[in-house]
Amino acid sequence: MRPPTSLELYGRFARYLLWEFRWPLVVFVLLVLLGGVLFDRAYGRHDLDYAEACYAVILLIFLQADLDSFPDEWYLQPAYFLLPVVGLGVVTESLIKLAYLVFARKRNLPEWQEMVASLFRNHIIVVGAGRVGLRIIKGLASLGEQVVVVERNQATAFLDEVQDLGVPVIIGDGRSRKTLEQAGVAHARAIILGSDDDLTNLDAALTARDVNPPIRVVMRLFDDTLAEKVGPAFNMPAISTSQVAAPAFIAAATGRKIYHDFHLGDQHLHLIDVTVRAGGALTGRTVGDVQAAHGVNIVMLRGPRGVEINPGHDVTMGPDDTVLVIGPMARLRQLEAANQPADAPAERGL
Repeated sequence: MRPPTSLELYGRFARYLLWEFRWPLVVFVLLVLLGGVLFDRAYGRHDLDYAEACYAVILLIFLQADLDSFPDEWYLQPAYFLLPVVGLGVVTESLIKLAYLVFARKRNLPEWQEMVASLFRNHIIVVGAGRVGLRIIKGLASLGEQVVVVERNQATAFLDEVQDLGVPVIIGDGRSRKTLEQAGVAHARAIILGSDDDLTNLDAALTARDVNPPIRVVMRLFDDTLAEKVGPAFNMPAISTSQVAAPAFIAAATGRKIYHDFHLGDQHLHLIDVTVRAGGALTGRTVGDVQAAHGVNIVMLRGPRGVEINPGHDVTMGPDDTVLVIGPMARLRQLEAANQPADAPAERGL
């Protein structure tokens, strides 16, 4: 689904206001219509058509009666007192509520956040606005995705930063069905559970699926065993924090850059970069030759000509070029071994 246009968002905002003020509007309209019927049929000073009677009721509500004088009919006399009291009460309540919505907008109060979130469709919900959650939110915002955040702790240090991105924040427990409904889970495309509590993330994931079965659910889990079981059992991608962090520790210890590891089907692949070394077997060879010989995929090459995404098979690699490579760990070790100069001391592979 495409994201809603500005006109559609304004239309939804108008519908939201009509829904919020539905009872005051109903009461006001009934007062005018029924009061118009009463005065049209019963006012004896002079003949009124129905439109004139309705107009007279509106003026009477605002204490500006346009009829000749106080009616002689006893059954109309209470209307002269009740219509202004009830009508002005309804109007005053509506004005106060509208003013509060404007005030809530300026102060980013929860009521305004819930209203903005209710306008979203085909969006992504992020549960947890901690350090990891903030990175996820910023990444999604940079991609132009519509995001709604659910955060339990209103005093979290990153809340202002999230709201500065124009992202609505729902304060509440992500496990609560009501909280997720306020975030628009029924209309969301995906939900990311990024809190630091495995059970909270799992509970919230199941609640989201209960409200919106087709929603795509992604969970952050610390327990590797739980992550391995949850993913296949519930068809929910579960990201193990320890598994994601491991490449960073390996890179820091070995001096290599291992950006990410992931599964494609039943194959475990890694994404690394390799600097082509002078005197090594990679120097002077084409991208196609290296890929065929080592069973890897070179997705980017940075050299004297700049950065090339998906370089052609006929591109030749030179000394100090940097290539971004995807492949199984065993093949990447072979590639790194081939990259060593013939006269270099033996190095331990990946």
